[in-house]
Amino acid sequence: MISTIQPQSFAIFARSAYGDLLMTAPLINFIKQQNPGHKITLFVEDKNSQLVEFMENIDAYYQIPSKGNKYLLYALYGLKHRKNKYDISIAAKTGIGTANGFFPYMLGAKIRISYVSNKKRWTDWMINHPISYDESIYHEQHYALGILQLLDKNIDHIHKNLYPKLTKIISEKDTEKITIFVSVSNNRNASQLKNITIAKILNQLNHTYDISVYISTVEDDIEKATNLQKLLDFNSSIKLTPSLKDYLILINSMDLCFFGDGGGMHMAAALGVNQIVLFGPTSTLTWMPLSDLATVLSDKSDVMSDKSDVNNIPINRILSALETKLNTIKLNKQST
Repeated sequence: MISTIQPQSFAIFARSAYGDLLMTAPLINFIKQQNPGHKITLFVEDKNSQLVEFMENIDAYYQIPSKGNKYLLYALYGLKHRKNKYDISIAAKTGIGTANGFFPYMLGAKIRISYVSNKKRWTDWMINHPISYDESIYHEQHYALGILQLLDKNIDHIHKNLYPKLTKIISEKDTEKITIFVSVSNNRNASQLKNITIAKILNQLNHTYDISVYISTVEDDIEKATNLQKLLDFNSSIKLTPSLKDYLILINSMDLCFFGDGGGMHMAAALGVNQIVLFGPTSTLTWMPLSDLATVLSDKSDVMSDKSDVNNIPINRILSALETKLNTIKLNKQST
């Protein structure tokens, strides 16, 4: 483990999607716990930068354009910020890639930490504190744990006090009805329950619980959201969230989120919102939300399979999980 006793400056390089970015939070929180005097700067792609302002323990961040020649951009932005003289850089990815070595090298950090392939590529030689990567690091543990182990390979689990948290989101909750968030937008078809199934489940729940449903959608899926609304036997609302902040405010106002795996589940977890998450081909072991309030159901638990699909999960199993959550939520509402 790199010594983190004395205050040092860290440059954390995080690419990819919102969920991947949130999975760097345990590492960031761990660094700050070692010494609150550590300064953490996050380098993120511009498409994900909206999330950073709501994350904890980040002292500064810079955006790197996600479009264009990546090597030219990494060279440009690395050299631009080299003047900051970072002590340690970490390519926060449970995996390998040429950017992991190239950008930190251009940034000029004294200590450059990253996973590297066994057959070293040219950019791997730019890492002066390499960690050998094998597929078990990704497939046999949580993704965020693999990122934590970049700094300390002896960490074997993620403490709850390191879980991601999103702050500065203020929402009002309905004090009477139980509010449920559902989404018709998911970039993985095998992780999206069919509208007719969602409607069947929600209509049945509405017979027992006083629920109010909010259907989240992106612009391209408005027709799909309207179709779901027509299938429901009770009033519901369709919600377009033009910005990430709007999306977070909506989730934070809910009593329960019910959707397929994706970035939304990590945001709900970081906001401390109850959720039932359906997993298709995505590994629950690697990607389950870091939250005690999340219940995960999968077609094939902990096994990657291209044939897995959330629509194969028995409806009765989904209903049972939802009813358990709703009973707890109902009791909590009655006691307040």
